[in-house]
Amino acid sequence: MVGRYILTHPLDEELQVLEKKINHSFTNGALLREALHVPSGWNGDGNKELALIGDIILDLVIGTSGRNKNKTREEISKMIAQRASNAYLAKQGFIHGIDKFIVKNPSQFDIMPKVMATTMEAIVGAVYLDCNQQIQPCIDVMTALGLSWPE
Repeated sequence: MVGRYILTHPLDEELQVLEKKINHSFTNGALLREALHVPSGWNGDGNKELALIGDIILDLVIGTSGRNKNKTREEISKMIAQRASNAYLAKQGFIHGIDKFIVKNPSQFDIMPKVMATTMEAIVGAVYLDCNQQIQPCIDVMTALGLSWPE
């Protein structure tokens, strides 16, 4: 007999709380739900495709911000390396309580930092796709999550 898992998915009301935290209301809620699914045997790549897009958006937004602030190439590279690092993304995710919304494999007890970092990237990627590939909503979400260039 194949084991069956009961997965705990966030309720719509819980997702509305998350949307307030990130400063974005999704038009396509399926994108947010996908962003919160960790990869596993039961859902393949999970949020990895969205995370790939989100990683690129993080680099683009931080890089553009640095250029707009007349920072050097080295300063921009350093800030991208710091703000888009897995350690920083995970830290910000835990600070903002994103771990409470992640749909994990039933055999996982805790959200590991790498999973959190991937989820943070996936959220940014989901916002980008939800907004017809506009950057400003991504900037707003990154600011709400403490991922943008510091003021």
